[in-house]
Amino acid sequence: MKKVIALLLLFVVAYSFGQNIKGTVFLDENKNGGIDAHEKGLSNVLVSNGKDIVVTNSKGQYAIKEIIGNLIFVIKPSGYISKLNKYNIVQSYFDPRKEKTNMHDFALYEHQENQKTKVALLGDVQVDIIDDVHHVAKLVTEELVENKPDFIMPLGDLSFDNLEIFDPLSEVLGLIGAPVFYVIGNHDLNFETQTFNDRDVSFETKFGPSYYAFEYGENLFLILNNITPLPNRKYNAAIDKNQLKFIKNLVALKKDNYEAINIAMHIPFNEIINKEELKELLRPFNDVFITAGHTHTQYHNYYGRTINQTPIHELVCGAVCGSWWQGSHDIRGVPFAMMYDGTPKGYWLMNVKENNRQLNYKVSGAPASKQINIWVPEINEWDTSLNNLNEPYIYANVFAADQYTKVEVSFGNDKWFLMDKHEGVAPELKRFYKLQELGRFESLNISNTPKPTEVSRHLWRIKIPDNLNKGAHIVKVRAINRNLFLQAKANTVLWK
Repeated sequence: MKKVIALLLLFVVAYSFGQNIKGTVFLDENKNGGIDAHEKGLSNVLVSNGKDIVVTNSKGQYAIKEIIGNLIFVIKPSGYISKLNKYNIVQSYFDPRKEKTNMHDFALYEHQENQKTKVALLGDVQVDIIDDVHHVAKLVTEELVENKPDFIMPLGDLSFDNLEIFDPLSEVLGLIGAPVFYVIGNHDLNFETQTFNDRDVSFETKFGPSYYAFEYGENLFLILNNITPLPNRKYNAAIDKNQLKFIKNLVALKKDNYEAINIAMHIPFNEIINKEELKELLRPFNDVFITAGHTHTQYHNYYGRTINQTPIHELVCGAVCGSWWQGSHDIRGVPFAMMYDGTPKGYWLMNVKENNRQLNYKVSGAPASKQINIWVPEINEWDTSLNNLNEPYIYANVFAADQYTKVEVSFGNDKWFLMDKHEGVAPELKRFYKLQELGRFESLNISNTPKPTEVSRHLWRIKIPDNLNKGAHIVKVRAINRNLFLQAKANTVLWK
């Protein structure tokens, strides 16, 4: 017991202040990185040490106390951006631990930003070896370089405890050509460190602060680190005290400028131990949107607030890696690795202007219209091994749906029937697992798919009508949710 207590003490959240950091935030007109005589400071820009936030004066000057182990960073104002490194990571921060100086000037550059901001949301990419980086290149980079967003937000678990893989991953994502704002995940932590503030030292070395904020166009974004490390590589989902103070200060400074706030974190909101405290801090915003990863499933959550306030909307974005890059590979060498709820691998695109937000799920390697998997029973004469999986139901897995989505089916005529929301395992996963049990992939060097047990939150089904004639039928499925701007359809053939 004493040993456990001693280990826990290693992660006691103790903060100590260092030197005073001073400098100027300025418009770097000639883009040489240094402030020249003709260049002017920018007033009313926010600078933070991860707890306190100060505002630059009329000359662009700031002064703030260093917190040992924390970075000093600028909260990017709309219409400006810091220098991007060769991987398009935003260099809006200063590390007193490395620079060994108490003076730092922040160069900003004018940056044209659309009023409606297009953001790519990448759930867990979870790369461990270089093969996984190749998969990300094929599934994400190849598509987004042609359909470029304004910026990209990978939502944590960038690695699978292999912190050496950060550079290859960021190099591949940097090729897209858009700024990348990274979120930290539990598999991105330094668990062996002795102090709480060093939990994110490897992440910060490559990507900057593990929690921060920025403005883009007409939108406010807040990135959180909601992972508290424990001994034996365990963790809790929690927001530490300094971070809560940072959020409180940010809200006080920005609540009169924005009705909405967009938050990105790794572990979903409902798992956070002190979520009620965070919820209270966000009260001044009428519209709160949260995006997260972590679960390798995707779904929507809605959290009620006061009577006159819109519920908090959370989108859990699934995983680019699906189920940990597991299972058999396709012709390009990419694992099928469907998510644990039967969702094909992919990412989300969000178009947002203030509190007007449109969300679209993109299946990697498929047309944008691919929004539904339809499953129908199929009796085969040659390969009969899967015939025993058949049920007298038609299933529809609507990837982007929530519980309020309306899903209907038609059997090749103009009559539409409501499908029932079904709490069960996606039939596609049962098929993959059955093939694995039969040894179909034993000659391949792969990571096996786990037994499917996860209940999907976006699965519907309907019993095949008894009076349906024998033979072939076109089955049409459509899904509608006006609040999510979801309007999807898919067709397949049913043999009865």
